[in-house]
Amino acid sequence: LAPGPRDVGVQYVDARDMAIWSLEAAREGLGGAYNVVSAPDFTTMGELLETCVRVTGSDAELRWTAPERILEAGVQPWTDLPIWIPPGEGHESIHESGVGKALAAGLKCRPVAETVADTWTWLRSIGGVAPQRPDRPQVGLAPDVEASLI
Repeated sequence: LAPGPRDVGVQYVDARDMAIWSLEAAREGLGGAYNVVSAPDFTTMGELLETCVRVTGSDAELRWTAPERILEAGVQPWTDLPIWIPPGEGHESIHESGVGKALAAGLKCRPVAETVADTWTWLRSIGGVAPQRPDRPQVGLAPDVEASLI
C-alpha cells in the first residue's frame, strides 16, 4: 500500500543532519525556535517510497491509494502509516513547515537516497528488526488491513 497522493511533499530530517546543525548552532550561539526539517519540496511520498523499494532491492509493487479510501478503512495517519498524513490541515502543519530560518542558519539535508541506504544498512546490521520500546504500541499497518486496501 502506497498512501497517496504520490506527488505530495513530505518533510523529515536525517538525525545526523539535525545533530550537525544543532552543534553548529550551539557553537554560533544561535537561539530561538527553528523548524529543523527538510524544505517542503525536498522530497515527495513517491520519491521516498520508490527509493525504499530500490535501495532495499525489494520486489514490492507500490499500489497508490487515495487518502479517502485509506481513512475509510480506519487507518490512522502517522502511526499505522508512518510519515503519511492525508492532505489537509494536519498535513500542512507537519509537512509544509516554514524552514527558511533553519536553512538560512546552515541546515543542510542529505539526499533521501543516502538516508534510506544508510538506514537500511543499519537495520540489516542489527538483524533487520528496528528496536521498539516495550511500553509503546507497535507501529505500522496490520497486514490484513493492507491486503484489504490493495
